[in-house]
Amino acid sequence: MATREITISGSFTAIGGRARSTGEDVLEGVRFVGSCVRAALSLPRNARNFSWRGLFMQVRFTAVDALPIIAGLALLIGALVIAQAHAQAVKFGVSEALGQLLATVIVRELGPLFAAIIVVARSGTAIASELATARVMGEVTALEALGVDPVQLMVLPRLVGCAISVAILAVYFDATAIIGGLVTTSTLANLPPGDYLESLRLGMRTSDALLVLAKGATFGLGTAGICCWAGLRAARTPAAIPQSVTKGVVFAMVYVFATTALFSIVQALWKS
Repeated sequence: MATREITISGSFTAIGGRARSTGEDVLEGVRFVGSCVRAALSLPRNARNFSWRGLFMQVRFTAVDALPIIAGLALLIGALVIAQAHAQAVKFGVSEALGQLLATVIVRELGPLFAAIIVVARSGTAIASELATARVMGEVTALEALGVDPVQLMVLPRLVGCAISVAILAVYFDATAIIGGLVTTSTLANLPPGDYLESLRLGMRTSDALLVLAKGATFGLGTAGICCWAGLRAARTPAAIPQSVTKGVVFAMVYVFATTALFSIVQALWKS
């Protein structure tokens, strides 16, 4: 009986400790958001050249270097969705709706989501490891001793760069997936390209492009922010670097999927 009581007590203690740790992480995240806003509003003029250079390098790494991966994945996803839907479309005599299906499933939902996942896997890990290494090696402390705000120098360019990059990659993913769907419908469904493009046009609206850009920017901004936060919170030990990377990537993935669900709920409420 005593052993059971100790086990139950230990379980409640572990749950309480986990809840306390989560609460501390949330508070630290709120403070970090506030420091980012303050740093952006107080960015000195002589630091903007460094910010522009960091922004350019971040966009180059996050967007330009990821184009081949995005292209290959988008072609496969577009072709796969159309191939899987082809049998059902032919059965019900709605082959002309394949373009609308692609617009609904790929363009609005999977395109921004897959682009964000790739950015988390590539750039998120790099951002968290870079800032964690800077923390461990004392670079952050040295900048603070010189009167330089590490958030202005290290975080702001990454936030803006990732927001721009994921928005671009989401549009690029959608455009490439449309090409993959075009090839698949031409070969499997024997649907003329003109009919496919017309079906796609009927299934899309101008607001869809704005939605894709908004999703991409939101995913990129949050991913960069979470990974920067995880890197800057690293302890002053080498073992803290992989721990910060893991925490940043896991939290960023949760953020991406939660934000996707939130966008879907808002869209459903807006249409109703």
